[in-house]
Amino acid sequence: MSDEPTQKDPKIDVTDTESADRELDPGADLDLLEPRPSAHSSHEEPSYEPASPIDIRGPFLDWFDQHFNTVEVSGDRERAPWCPKWWLHPEATARLLALYFAWQDVEVSLSLEARSNWWLNHWDRHRAVLFDGQTGPFRECDMTRGHLAHRMRDHDPKMATLPPDDWQPPTF
Repeated sequence: MSDEPTQKDPKIDVTDTESADRELDPGADLDLLEPRPSAHSSHEEPSYEPASPIDIRGPFLDWFDQHFNTVEVSGDRERAPWCPKWWLHPEATARLLALYFAWQDVEVSLSLEARSNWWLNHWDRHRAVLFDGQTGPFRECDMTRGHLAHRMRDHDPKMATLPPDDWQPPTF
């Protein structure tokens, strides 16, 4: 063994054990939004740049069009519980986006059963609500007469109210 100092790889700083621990510990709880101290000056305030919103409109609408050209509508087509302006229904939009995001997981999954699980556990459950002519979000719409064609009142009563300002959610 030689007493000569070894030359360090300039890319790896073995003396920085804190960052090495962070990089090597897959279970480490890292807050990626927490600013890292700058090596240049410890007096500068960290700056955050807001993340650019991801535009999913195009991919979502492509998926929507492709998916709805795959599924079949069953039941009475004269009173089909669908709205030609489906995007005006917040619940329907939320459900369809949830289906889309779940489908994205299927697309990258290596599981052979992922598609079947999506149909059974996602599509079938949301379809049952979306196409329910009695209680679904399109219950007052008509495929031929349009958005809210069967509405009996001027507006829906607000189903949920916000709690008082002093309310706190339970802790678990």
